[in-house]
Amino acid sequence: MKHLFLILFVFLFFEPVGFSQKIAGSDIRLAYQYYQNKDYDKAEILFKKISENTNAKVYYSYYINCLIEQGKYDIAEKSIKKHIRKHKNDPSYYVDLGRLFKKQNRFEESDKNYEKALKKLHNNSPAVRSLASAFMQYREYDFAGKTYLKGRKITNDDFRRELANLYAVQRKYEKMINEYLDWLQESGRNLSIVENRMQYFIDKDINDEFSEILRKELLKRIQKLHSSIVFNRMLVWYFMQRKEFSQALIQAIAIDKRIHSSGRQIIDLAETAKSNKDYSAALDAYEYIIKKGRNRPFFIEANVGKLNVSYLKIINGKVISEEKINKLENDYIKILNSLGIGFQTIQSVIDLAHLKTFYLNKPKEAEDLLNSALELRGLDKRLAARCEIELGDVLVYENDLDYAALIYAKAEIENKGNLLGDSAKLKKAKLAYYSQNFRWAKAQFDALKESTSKPVANDALYYSLLISDNTEGDSLQSALKMYAQADLYNFRNLKDSALMQIDTLLKKMPGHQITDEAYYLKAKIYMSEKNYPEAEKYYKKIITEYAYDILADRAMFDLGVLYEEKLNDKEQAAEYYKRLMLEHPDSIFVTEARRRFRHIREGDS
Repeated sequence: MKHLFLILFVFLFFEPVGFSQKIAGSDIRLAYQYYQNKDYDKAEILFKKISENTNAKVYYSYYINCLIEQGKYDIAEKSIKKHIRKHKNDPSYYVDLGRLFKKQNRFEESDKNYEKALKKLHNNSPAVRSLASAFMQYREYDFAGKTYLKGRKITNDDFRRELANLYAVQRKYEKMINEYLDWLQESGRNLSIVENRMQYFIDKDINDEFSEILRKELLKRIQKLHSSIVFNRMLVWYFMQRKEFSQALIQAIAIDKRIHSSGRQIIDLAETAKSNKDYSAALDAYEYIIKKGRNRPFFIEANVGKLNVSYLKIINGKVISEEKINKLENDYIKILNSLGIGFQTIQSVIDLAHLKTFYLNKPKEAEDLLNSALELRGLDKRLAARCEIELGDVLVYENDLDYAALIYAKAEIENKGNLLGDSAKLKKAKLAYYSQNFRWAKAQFDALKESTSKPVANDALYYSLLISDNTEGDSLQSALKMYAQADLYNFRNLKDSALMQIDTLLKKMPGHQITDEAYYLKAKIYMSEKNYPEAEKYYKKIITEYAYDILADRAMFDLGVLYEEKLNDKEQAAEYYKRLMLEHPDSIFVTEARRRFRHIREGDS
């Protein structure tokens, strides 16, 4: 249809005088219809007539194509040569003639005409682009490249983007990259355009061939004397795309020292590394900012971020040591005493409150700390909501579910329409679930399945399915009630009570459909207690006995992480990541499993 549109466009807007008397629009549509149906003899007659009456090259091209498709090479050759004589200033007709000869395997004559076209190239940019397009139309990419390179010599245009795009089509990645980097050197303002273009190829780079060429070219340019800092910036971007945050940090620090910047890029890099669980790179970035001194920008943010990394290592099970937890508590207290409880240290307040409650069993101290933050004058509603959500968790830990519900509700009401509001609503729905008000809880979970926050939406979907799967056909909901109680015990760190409740459930209701959830909860509890053999056992039970149930992919992923991070068995980890990708290709865990699988394989190579 796009060809028809082009023809109609010419017909409607560039109609020569008297055209309407000679050629009707229906003739154009009919000619194109014949061409599409491969009725080339009929299309030939119409396109010849239209071409002679309009002098539009688009119709002439269709006419020549019709002749070629019918093998009428002599007629096509005469027609093209006639147009060469008539349009002496348009070298693209030599391209048409060269293409015709190539169709007849007259390769030497074909190349001669292509060279003639190049010789007759005019010294202006539109002419260069026109001839290059003529070559590209017939996939004569080498001659299109020669056209641009000659144009570079005879005009004031360097045609960098055109050449880069041409080399991309030919998969000449090194040449393509160099054209883009030369263009970038001419103006750093082109950085985002070049990065976006490179991103396309990085995303499709299965064997890292393209990425490695780009890395080498960037390093080569950076090592030159008086090189442009824009290449350092792009190398930071490159390493960030590949999640190689330590390498990105080296370049970011080089830029920071060279231009004496505020450190914003390094703080942003630290936050990104932290969110990707590269805690080592994040800590190094924060340390760099802290060493710049108390009076420099981002000093407070770096101190808060550094402690937050140590906190996350504990929360994510990277560190489980009572000594280190106690040390971190003291470090938080020192920082808050030094910097004070304020808007910039709210994250530290929340982290410390969580540590005191769930790791040190000091919920009252946590309450006091959070209430102190909530009393700050002018506290932003989002910062307040974060404190309130943590306070609600502390109250659940203390089994004060009614007061916790009020706190969550306040945070939800004041943050409707944003992620914090959704998070508070999810917490409130879980309270209803813990309290065994399953119908109301499910309604809330269902409403949250469309949340823009993936963690909230995924949690909501899980609990909604958990309730619906275990209430239908069970009027007493006995199994679900017992499971919900065990889930609450686990949240409150009453691990022994949770395990006893699960064991009672499994004994009283053997073979119940909630069994896989019960196994998964046991695995989570054993993981938190560093009882890895028991955790491994229950993950495997889910994978083998409930291979098609909702938790199979999650158990497979968690088992891979267990082997990789706790049992130091990379081969087993890679095997389960691979199984996850093959057996559960639509799983939300596939992306991370693929990343971890590649990392293990790269480490082995």
